Amino acid sequence: MEWISILKCPISGADLRKLETAEINDLNNKCKANSLWQSDGKLMNTEIKEGLITHTGQYIYPIINGIVLLLPDLAVVDAKEKIIGDTLSDDKKLVKDFYDNRGWHTTDKGDYEDADIFEDLRPFAQDYITKCHNRVKRYLNPSGKYMMDAASGALQYNDYLQYSEGYQYRICVDMSFQGLSECKRKLGDKALCLLCDMTNLPVKDGQIEGFVSLNTIYHIPKDEQVKAITELYRVLQKGGKGVVVYDWYKHSPWMNISLLPFRGVEYIRHRLRNLFAKASGKQKASRMLYFYAHPYEYFKQHLPMPFKLACWRSISVPFMKVYAHSALMGKQLLEKIYRAEEKNPEKYGLKGEYPMFVFEK
Repeated sequence: MEWISILKCPISGADLRKLETAEINDLNNKCKANSLWQSDGKLMNTEIKEGLITHTGQYIYPIINGIVLLLPDLAVVDAKEKIIGDTLSDDKKLVKDFYDNRGWHTTDKGDYEDADIFEDLRPFAQDYITKCHNRVKRYLNPSGKYMMDAASGALQYNDYLQYSEGYQYRICVDMSFQGLSECKRKLGDKALCLLCDMTNLPVKDGQIEGFVSLNTIYHIPKDEQVKAITELYRVLQKGGKGVVVYDWYKHSPWMNISLLPFRGVEYIRHRLRNLFAKASGKQKASRMLYFYAHPYEYFKQHLPMPFKLACWRSISVPFMKVYAHSALMGKQLLEKIYRAEEKNPEKYGLKGEYPMFVFEK
């Protein structure tokens, strides 16, 4: 477990080491005596089989099925004065709960529910989508020891596996235990699974040769999105490379123009649903996921490190479902769009839906 040396405590920043057998036995005895807590204040009532501990002995991080629980809230402490309370915001909990309970579970068709809800799974569109996935690898170092995937989710597409083919380990970072369990199932010992917060990575400076963060940053609270990207850059080695795939959403002028009539209809439908719900005494439907998209100018102003812009995919799923149909030469339309993206990746990344932020340290 040489990889332990690159980790740090997310609360204190202290080095971590593996728990010894005698320490585990002592902790489990305290657990039985109700004198062991999670740092959010809940009593610890689960047996510890393996885990990490700070060199100061202050915080313990259990390892369950190969997944290291490195969220501050899940740290284990043996004294009430070490309790720090609940640190996870409601918006982050919303994302965590969605992916644990729905997103990384499969439908009857065998697709992850996340893809079933948010992606275009029609067969004729898959060639275009695969070629867009393949673009990411161009901007990464081809090999190294550690590549970080934040937030990895369940590695829902086989295309994603290629990014770490030349690396010894893929560090899968996520707040979803269900998603990380899928990573472990697919990658085995190659996957170093860290259940943690992207805005507070429990990894020391300059430890990894590459990173990807695919369609994740906009699910982080808007005021912490720059912090998450800065954290990824912090753990990158000199000479390392990384890619963040983002979503401009309503800041994409091309999608705004092409989908304006349909967004207008959807806005009216949404308003009517809320009015009918209010009139009938029903509550509004609860949010499924937190989402906030900043414009390009925000990142240009606030990101402290240089980056280049490229195109991951210039068109959104609603665009594809409205304009691309197999009976109406939809496959040919997507191929034409792909060729245009290839000719001018920066322009299509800026004006289209999904840009890639490309970093090199």
